[in-house]
Parts: sequence; C-alpha cells; structure tokens
Amino acid sequence: MSVAAGRSGKIGPDLRVVGAIWRRELLRYARDRSQLFGAVSRTVLWLIILGFGLGAALRDIEGYTYAQYILPGVVTLNILFASLQSAIALVWDREVGLLREVLVSPAGMPAVTLGKVLGGATISLVQGSIPLLAIPFLGLDFGPLRLLLAWVVMFCMGTLVTSFGVIIASRMRTFEGFGSISNGIIQPLYFLSGSIFPLKGIVGGVGFLDIPAPLRAELRELGIFAIGSGWVVQLPTWLEVLVFANPLSYQLDLLRYFILGFQQLPLWLDYLAVAVLPLLALAVATLMMNRLRQR
Repeated sequence: MSVAAGRSGKIGPDLRVVGAIWRRELLRYARDRSQLFGAVSRTVLWLIILGFGLGAALRDIEGYTYAQYILPGVVTLNILFASLQSAIALVWDREVGLLREVLVSPAGMPAVTLGKVLGGATISLVQGSIPLLAIPFLGLDFGPLRLLLAWVVMFCMGTLVTSFGVIIASRMRTFEGFGSISNGIIQPLYFLSGSIFPLKGIVGGVGFLDIPAPLRAELRELGIFAIGSGWVVQLPTWLEVLVFANPLSYQLDLLRYFILGFQQLPLWLDYLAVAVLPLLALAVATLMMNRLRQR
C-alpha cells in the first residue's frame, strides 16, 4: 500500500479526517484568547510604536512612510507566531498521549498532516489579518481585490511555516526543545526577509511625502519613488546572500507588492516561492509524520 493511500486504504487524504483535525485546531485557537492578545500586542509594538517612532527619523522608504513599509512585515510576524504555536501543539499532543492515539488509528498520515497544516494556516490567516485593520489609518489605498490576493499569499505563507514547524516538532521529544529550535531558526528567517529594512532603493528622500497624493501616485507610475536628497540602500554582500537564500523573503515581497504596490525582488521568483514551496514543505512534513508512525 502506498504512503498516500494510508491505513484507510483510500487513495489520497480522507477529507473527513482532514476536516476533523482542521476543526480541532480552530476550536483550540478559539478557546485560547492569549494568541489573540499576542497578535494585537505585536501589532501595537511593531507597527505603531516602532513604525511611527523609527519613522520619525526615516521620513520615507521608496516614497512610503516607515509604518507603511513595515506593515507587511508585521503581518508576516503574526503569521510566524501563529503557525509555530499550532505546530508546537504537536509536541504537547505527544506529551499527553493524544498523538499516540492518532498514530495507532486507521487515519492516514497525509490526512492528519494536511488537516494539521491547514488548521495552522487558517489560524495564521486570522492572526495576520489583524495588522491590516490599521490600513485606513496609514493612508493606504487598499481595494477588495488586493485584499483577496494578500490573503492568498498569507495563507500560503502560513502553510509553509506550519509545515516547517511540523517537521521540527516531529523530531522533538520535549516542549522546551522545540522552543529553542524555533527561536534559532524562525527569528533569523524573519529578520533576514527584509521585513524591517529595505533590500534596495532610496531612503530619506526629502519632500516626497509632502506633495499631494495624486501627484505622488503619478510619480510612482513613472517609477519615481523619492525626490530631493536621500541615500541609496546598499546591503553588505554576505547579508544580501542570506536574504536572497531566505524563502520567506520572496513571499513577504509578494505580500508587500499586493499591499503597497511595489516589490524589491523579481516577481516571477515571488510567485514561484508562493506556489511551490508550501507544497514541498507539506510533502516533507507528511513524510516525517509517516516516519513518526513507523517508529
């Protein structure tokens, strides 16, 4: 019997198992209000305090205020935390014996893994949408189509990070061990994604934000994002290599493209990273869960 067929003998994941695991993840999230509090507090700290505080020194980046620039980064931060917390629950399920019951059940691992990952991605989509509530106060023009496209990218990002978390959690035996591994991997992924600093472009153009919004929009269409004095961003080569090797950089770049209307990396790479990487990560997560059952 193939791995995809699982113990149930069906080809492909059992949708009933997928739905049950997905629903369980959402119920656990609904009962844990601390996650919602964490998402709101991160939005306040990073978007409002850091965005407007540091934005007082950095007048604009490529014609956007610093608060506007880091908005997609704050969304990504909430997605990272939500996805990892969902994956951490796998370690907790192992400690209380629930995972053992799942492993000895007839449910196929593809269905269990898919339900787990989709649940984490759905929660991350909810958590990631909280910073978007600040859009009207940041002076951004954001229509329904761009919101829908941003949600698609956020869901794919949640799928990637949750799958990554499941891969790590399947190798860990203690709750404390997972925390140290995730801090050593996830935080570098976030800081090396260009979430809080520009990868290229012009910073500090004088007067661009002071001109009328319609004229600013016309200049952006012509490829002019800053006027007056400013400085060109030039990252160290070693930092550029790390940023370009980070898969999260491309997903965040596409999210910034849909929210703000500009990107700093090749768009075709952004689309490729969003479409392919979550599927690859999900396949590896399923493989690791299968190995967990065979131990």
